[in-house]
Amino acid sequence: MNLERLTARVTQELDTALSDLPDAEKEAILEIVQRAMLDASSRTHRELKQAAVICCGPEADLAHKIQEQMDQKRDMLIANLTAMR
Repeated sequence: MNLERLTARVTQELDTALSDLPDAEKEAILEIVQRAMLDASSRTHRELKQAAVICCGPEADLAHKIQEQMDQKRDMLIANLTAMR
């Protein structure tokens, strides 16, 4: 799932659907949706990281490498979503 495309699509759909609202209210709603997506992404990331550590217990180096890659991807996602503000 490409979250950047999903975020762009949702933002555009919300902007169209909320065209009657004042800009301040529209921005508040878009920010709520953005925070919800970030929260969902962070929770998913945390759960996947725990699963990787559990399944690769004896191979801790592999688990740490997977964790580092997941951390980098999460940081990139957060940077992209923040830039969309």
